[in-house]
Amino acid sequence: MTHRHINIFFLFCLIFVFIIFGDAYDHIRIGIALGLAVVFSVTAFLLNWLTYDGSVSAGIFGTIAYGFGDWQVAIIVLFFFISASLVSKDIAATKDTFSIKFRRDGRQVWANGFWLSLWTLIWFMTDNTIFLIAAVASIATATADTWATELGSRLKSKTYLISNFSEVSAGTNGGISIKGSIAALVGASVISLLFWLMVNEVSLLIFIIIAAAGLLGCFVDSFLGANLQGRSLKLPFLTNNQPGSVTVNNNIVNWLSTGSASILVLLTTLII
Repeated sequence: MTHRHINIFFLFCLIFVFIIFGDAYDHIRIGIALGLAVVFSVTAFLLNWLTYDGSVSAGIFGTIAYGFGDWQVAIIVLFFFISASLVSKDIAATKDTFSIKFRRDGRQVWANGFWLSLWTLIWFMTDNTIFLIAAVASIATATADTWATELGSRLKSKTYLISNFSEVSAGTNGGISIKGSIAALVGASVISLLFWLMVNEVSLLIFIIIAAAGLLGCFVDSFLGANLQGRSLKLPFLTNNQPGSVTVNNNIVNWLSTGSASILVLLTTLII
């Protein structure tokens, strides 16, 4: 499924849930969310932060995050976006200029935002907090991975390949370090803490579960990066350069890791 197919899928879901499950108050909030998301997406496009496809995807993602997840989810998403931008090595900043070295596209938006959007819509329809917890866990993983990758590659620390623990250079796919792992834990914990402080139904145990899942999801990302990234997989329903095959890139690895963490938290919460 390409990012354009995902755009269509979530746009259809957004309209369906808006009509069937929303009340008058929800309609107002979703309308406001749509307006704010459009303003943000157009601004990001004009500033060369997002490609055209990326701005469309970000508009849909932002509408779901605030319109259906309310202000709590919106704040968590904003924190992820702002913190990822601040720690990113792809940002060049001086006292006179501030620029991003490349424009992010729709694939990158959905690599981190797919599962939050899916679980948020399901939570809106069911009003079951476990789906909101799963949504936050996906962003906790995305934050942990971003902080570990960006900060871990800058801090002087020995890096080891997660699959066999042989020493590798910083920034290698599948590489982990002590400082990077600490950064991942802090990033996941901050997301979990925000959620715990803003939502009354969330217990201390859920806070710990989300933080732990975010860290575990980061390790899953490293494991998949070491063992799958760059390989071509034959799948009957996906095509890339060759019919029936897809090359596993960083976006797919991120999608798999955020999804695995959110599903793990969903199952763990159900068992508890």
